[in-house]
Amino acid sequence: MSQTTSIEWCDHTFNIAWGCMKVSPGCQHCYADTLSNRYGFDVWGPAATTERRTFGAKHWAEPRRWNAAAEKAGQRRRVFCCSMCDVFEDHPTIDAERAKLWPLIRETPWLDWQLLTKRPERIAANLPDDWGAGYPNVWLGTSVESQEYADDRIGHLIAVPAAVRFLSAEPLLDRVSLRWASWAPLNGRRVDRDHLDGVRGLLHWIIVGGESGPGARPMADAWARELRDQCAEAGIAFFLKQLGGFPNKHGHGDALLDGQRYTEMPVPT
Repeated sequence: MSQTTSIEWCDHTFNIAWGCMKVSPGCQHCYADTLSNRYGFDVWGPAATTERRTFGAKHWAEPRRWNAAAEKAGQRRRVFCCSMCDVFEDHPTIDAERAKLWPLIRETPWLDWQLLTKRPERIAANLPDDWGAGYPNVWLGTSVESQEYADDRIGHLIAVPAAVRFLSAEPLLDRVSLRWASWAPLNGRRVDRDHLDGVRGLLHWIIVGGESGPGARPMADAWARELRDQCAEAGIAFFLKQLGGFPNKHGHGDALLDGQRYTEMPVPT
């Protein structure tokens, strides 16, 4: 449901629906699945067998209220959409609810909408007809928990025009390099694998975080450090959300890396 959120890098969350299907190792301990079950909603599974939970007019009116408040205050607000589903999932209910989302985004220019997906290969075919160079208030992102999924997903993301493109490396389950790979669109230029030309100017922000909660898989500080250094070299904003661990959310005592907190935010193009 829509709400003011404790997520450090946004002001609100808004869900077009609840429910999804797990598609990669990063989904193993999905908090949204756990929360749905806690409330008694069986909405996790394939489209052929599982419904999604949807919401009424009152819920869909909330962002308009946030937009009015942001405009009155003269301060933009960030909305994470969707924390309880995947906005680009191939599901008839999600398709129908996503069609309602684009007009809402156009009606709320004081809100920056952060759309994060594990299915970036579906982004281009499911954008509105007037997308053009990208809506100025939409940030597109994909999740990359390991090198395998970085190599598979980043190319689809950076092929789509957007005001901001971002990665969520949370939970980060292995080291990830942003250096030259098969997805890097370099217009035929040959570059050494040690270069970051494949993402320079094409990725604007990276969120890094370890897994938390029971059974949390470990994240090595070195993996976060390597991404931090690559971001600094390529001019990408770096946000360290948490180091992970259980029972302490931050594991090592706080979201500090080498004694420093990183909460950089991107500047839309």
